[in-house]
Amino acid sequence: MSIFKKSLHVVLLSSLVITPLISVAPSSAYAANEKAQVWLTTADPNTEPKVGLRTDRRLTRQNDLTFSSTTGNADYTVNVNEGATYQQMDGFGVSLTDASAWLLQYKLSSTKRNEVMSNLFSGSGISMSMLRQPMGASDFAWSTYTYDDVNGDTALNQFSVSRDQPYIIPIVKAALAKNAAIKIIASPWSAPAWMKYTTNDKNGTGKLKAENYPVYANYFVKFIQAYQAQGIPIYAVTPQNEPLFEPGRYPGMLMNEQDQIGMIGDYLGPALRAAGLNTKVIAYDHNYDNWTFPRTVVQGLKDNGKSQYIAGSAFHHYGGDFTAMTTMHNAHPDKDIWFTEGGFGDWNDPVNGTTQGFDNMINEFIGMTRNWSKSIILWNAALDQKDGPSVIGDNNTNKGMVTIQNSDNSSSNPEDNVTYTKQYYLLGHFSKFVSPGAYRIDSTTFGDLQSVAFKNTDGSKAVVLYNSQNNARTVKVNWNNQSVNYTVPAKSVVTLKW
Repeated sequence: MSIFKKSLHVVLLSSLVITPLISVAPSSAYAANEKAQVWLTTADPNTEPKVGLRTDRRLTRQNDLTFSSTTGNADYTVNVNEGATYQQMDGFGVSLTDASAWLLQYKLSSTKRNEVMSNLFSGSGISMSMLRQPMGASDFAWSTYTYDDVNGDTALNQFSVSRDQPYIIPIVKAALAKNAAIKIIASPWSAPAWMKYTTNDKNGTGKLKAENYPVYANYFVKFIQAYQAQGIPIYAVTPQNEPLFEPGRYPGMLMNEQDQIGMIGDYLGPALRAAGLNTKVIAYDHNYDNWTFPRTVVQGLKDNGKSQYIAGSAFHHYGGDFTAMTTMHNAHPDKDIWFTEGGFGDWNDPVNGTTQGFDNMINEFIGMTRNWSKSIILWNAALDQKDGPSVIGDNNTNKGMVTIQNSDNSSSNPEDNVTYTKQYYLLGHFSKFVSPGAYRIDSTTFGDLQSVAFKNTDGSKAVVLYNSQNNARTVKVNWNNQSVNYTVPAKSVVTLKW
């Protein structure tokens, strides 16, 4: 991601110690007088009350509601229809980048690390169920590297994931230990420099040399096999992170539509099949505003009789609008859609006590899921107070899902100082209540009172309500000829689960 196009900054919600959240128990599908759990997050107030107590709530359980055939009047009526289904969800998550894994491994004691990992991935926390892992270095790494930096090693005899073994692989395995249902999507920021038409630099411009397409496909196979040998299954890969962007200051590689058609159809797809791997291949992995790129790739593979090698397309949010995913779905309804990277900064999460960042974030999360995305994957799981470590330098305004204090750059001296940002709470309104395999179902939504609904594999339902107005609004949720009424506070998000 570009420091200029995508500088990120998240207003911290609290520096309070996070205690594990209450686990959500499954409910029967059609019980009489069905009980609905209610979980609430409100936007931060501009000022603290004089008594020293905060008035905002963060993914806090409220009193349960009981469905009834008779309820009072409401400002809005949201009809939930589980008979109308849309995409099946893979999950919600983050990226355990080099920076994130290093902080989690070396700047937390084992006790604190276990607490944080539980809060991120277990059912007592927000139960995130997806990871997007860089294949080699990204911008959030200590140094630029790939898995084979030996010039001219076309047989990949020197291929190794040893650079990931001290702390990246252990932290990924720790996440899987908290939630075995986690699906991992892996993406390279660059091929080894010697494989590219470039100045032999992993940074800067460059494209893959034509003769190295089969070599690079084998590079993917070796990566997947190496991670599987560590007990880490790879659910999907994308051929290239942000293939239309030349970063210059960190690893990157250009790959146009025809490059991806050839890479996926002639090399990567067949290589995975030949190796007996069922890892999905997902095209594009870039911004909404160039959605015609994946449309062309998918159509080109279909025209060449190689549609079986492509599962769908992946999107980022640094340009364009999430409705592009519905446009892409309409063009190729037989192929799936994932949202694979979203960061938040001054451009979409302003500081100085405003609620705009809160509003933008939850508006995007609802919009992504209502526009056919099977996932929401945010960017760094953890960064330090200087927005790093990063090859692009400190104070680049990026924020992780958690901020971990780092008083020096040594891999020692755990500090156990962790702050959870609003990303944690707002994504938790989805990840904690919507299980992998759930289907989005139909629900009424409004411009200033938005909703999105899901049905889990156990029959339980979850509805996320977002009131963007400056006043509380009463919402009637209708389901199965019954309803509940709930007054949603101003500038707040509510999840109902029953």
